[in-house]
Amino acid sequence: MESENYEEYIKNLDEVAKSALVETFNIGASRAADALSEMTGLTVNITVPEIEITSIKAVPEKVGEDVKVAVYIQLSGGFDGHAFFFLDFEDALRIFDLMMGQEPGTTREFDDMVASAVMEMGNILISAFANALSEFLGTEINQTPPDIAIDFTPAILDFALADVGQHCDYTMLLQTEMKIEGVEFREHFTIIPHPASMKKIVETLLGGFV
Repeated sequence: MESENYEEYIKNLDEVAKSALVETFNIGASRAADALSEMTGLTVNITVPEIEITSIKAVPEKVGEDVKVAVYIQLSGGFDGHAFFFLDFEDALRIFDLMMGQEPGTTREFDDMVASAVMEMGNILISAFANALSEFLGTEINQTPPDIAIDFTPAILDFALADVGQHCDYTMLLQTEMKIEGVEFREHFTIIPHPASMKKIVETLLGGFV
């Protein structure tokens, strides 16, 4: 399929397809919450209230172009793409405090211990989503070891957007709402799929809704 056809397909996804995607990703969100609860002993709730189909060039603006903490994992095999979990710098510190049983606001410096904890949390989140997708699609999804970056959003996303942008100018942005011990965090979990993988998951989803 030519790239412009992928673009039209993704850009024009209807509400039925979007609702199916939201439902699937909420299954992954529930599993991610359970995994984080098990890891930390805290009460964790994660939901994906909506997804947005957006142009690749608009993604940094929608996530926020200021300095972010981002955990990254590349997905390949039955689903090819790039997965990021973005946090505001202050939220990363607050989450670390909650994980350590401290009052949010206690930690002021993003040191190696904070980075390690946040990276492990992001790894659990992304892996839970990827595993839910893997089961749904009936295919194995490979995951690279997690990486963490602190930089301006455009710099963090640059290589992934350039990769996918060779095939299509549109992608998918998930709005993730997370609550830990009643403290709300509104972050961005972003999957930037290769267009063929995006089409595959939508067609599989809609096949299940027929």
